[in-house]
Amino acid sequence: MRTTALVLAAGQGKRMGSSVHKQYLLLRDKPVLYYSLKAFEDSRIDDVVLVVGKDEQTFCRKEILEKYGFRKVKAIVEGGRERYHSVAKGIQAVCWACDYIFIHDGARPFVNQEMIDRALGEVQRSRACVVGMPVLLSHQFFFKGYHKNFR
Repeated sequence: MRTTALVLAAGQGKRMGSSVHKQYLLLRDKPVLYYSLKAFEDSRIDDVVLVVGKDEQTFCRKEILEKYGFRKVKAIVEGGRERYHSVAKGIQAVCWACDYIFIHDGARPFVNQEMIDRALGEVQRSRACVVGMPVLLSHQFFFKGYHKNFR
């Protein structure tokens, strides 16, 4: 079974209000994107396609892939206008034999080996899967001066 991870890192993180895109913000002195790529680099996934924003291919190649020694990234492609366009462009970049494609948001740094291994096992069994995490009830709501903390 040959597998490819599609790591989406073309988002602009507009809701954060930062001049730096979320996937490039530093978390423990490394860009957030590093942690997603590292998880797939160290996993049983065979190859990675990195989908980045407009004109970010060179930056990602030099400042992330080469700097941290990621070898599984076989292609870096420019994403599209919307997320689904970026997914389509990433899939089109897979020009090698591949049985399964795993799609991951590169701005989500907490993917780990257990998640990847369980997903690999599930696709072998069921031919498809979606990985999800339970929502923690720690959201705070503010509405017209009313504050409620749900725990």
